[in-house]
This record gives sequence, structure tokens and C-alpha cells, in this order.
Amino acid sequence: MNRRFNEIIIKHIEKNLVIYFLVVLFFMIGISSGAFTSKALTEAENKELIVYLENFFRIVDSKAINNFSILKQSLLNNFQTGIVIWILGVTVIGIPIILLLIALRGFIIGFTVGFFVKQMGLRGMLFSLVSVLPQNILIVPSTIFIGVLGIGFSLMIIKSKTRKKHQYSILNQFLLYSTLITMVHIVIAFGCLIEAYISPFFIKYISSYM
Repeated sequence: MNRRFNEIIIKHIEKNLVIYFLVVLFFMIGISSGAFTSKALTEAENKELIVYLENFFRIVDSKAINNFSILKQSLLNNFQTGIVIWILGVTVIGIPIILLLIALRGFIIGFTVGFFVKQMGLRGMLFSLVSVLPQNILIVPSTIFIGVLGIGFSLMIIKSKTRKKHQYSILNQFLLYSTLITMVHIVIAFGCLIEAYISPFFIKYISSYM
């Protein structure tokens, strides 16, 4: 079973290698842009964010964390991205927007980690590891996979329109596409659970050392 699953994944990656390269490239560009932007903040912007960060640590250290509220917000943010990519995948013009959404996700991560490291050095790196990394171990690969599926489906539509005889059943492909997107969102939901119930535990634990 596992061997068969691994073979399917490998074949999928090999078939869509160029798309994976493009999506990962945009994600990395987003991370780099975010990290650069965090270093290019003006003094006023920097002070404003530092005050916000200090208030955040005080709140975390003194109050109970509302895990369910974090879960709802995380699900909303990540599901919105996934659903928008799913919709864009059925449009021919959706490919560049999907890439921009992937880059934006990378930008947010790059900016967050870059700012923490810039302000707190090794402590900022530690904070990033416990606050950003755990959930994104599942969420980032899932979002990249959804992006690849969306672009792949758009390209399939383009190919089907340029051929007199359609070699693809659009309806069947759409159902498969939608099913895969739904399954990936289940993985994303687990990432959101980590963000809501595991990461805050570590954040609260190390906040007193920040």
C-alpha cells in the first residue's frame, strides 16, 4: 500500500516537475522578498512592530491563550487560500495569480522570521522555530501541492481547447481535481490544529525568556 502510494507520488512529481520548480521558485522568491523587506523597514515602522511584539509577549505571558479562536482564524486563512487557488485553477488566466498567492505565502513567512531574527538574534530564531515551523511543516507543502494542482488543471483546460478531439474528460478531471484539493485541505486542517494547540504551548513557555 505504502509502496504503491509512493510510486503514485513520484510519478506525479516527475510528470509535473516543471510546475513544481516554478511554484517552489515563486515561494522562495516570496521568502527572500519578505526577509529583505524586514531588514529594510524604516525606524518608525521598526519601533511600531517592536512595541507590538513586546505587547504580544506580555499578553501571552499573562493571559490564557484562546486556542479555539486561533484554530478558527488559521482555518479561515489557509482554507481561503486553498479555495481561491482551486477556483483559479478552473480559469485559464488563473496561473499567474496562483503563483502570486504562493509568493505571498512565502513573503509572510520570510518577513516574520526575518523580523524575529533581526530583533532578537538567536532567540528570534528559536521563537521562529516554535511559532512558525511546526504548522508549516504540513501547511506549506500542502499549499505548494494545491498550487501545482491548480496550475496543472489550468494547463489541462488550455490543452483540451487547442485540440479538435478532447483527450480529457473535463468533468472527470474536475471531480478528481476537486477531490484531491479536498483531501489536501484535511492535511492543512491538521496543520491548523498544530498552530492552535501545540505552537501556542511552546510560545507561552519561551515567552518569559524573550
